[in-house]
Amino acid sequence: MQPSQRYMLTIYDLFGVTDGGVCGAEAEVAILDGGVEIDRVKFSGKCQSKDGYRRAYTGKPGLIAKLESGPGQIQFAAERPPATSAV
Repeated sequence: MQPSQRYMLTIYDLFGVTDGGVCGAEAEVAILDGGVEIDRVKFSGKCQSKDGYRRAYTGKPGLIAKLESGPGQIQFAAERPPATSAV
């Protein structure tokens, strides 16, 4: 069985600007394994929070993410495994 890694995918500044003001938008993020796309995550809505909008993602170790379309910026970070205590 292949080990799995938990990641946190965060998107920032997901919104559009029209004559009527700020509105929601759509963005697509490609999940890549060695440069090959293995999954695609879609976001739809409006996020202007300085903390962004976070979504957990589980996959094999070593994955990366790339914003393929839409506004905003992303961060894709592997989470550290929980510390184990020796008893």
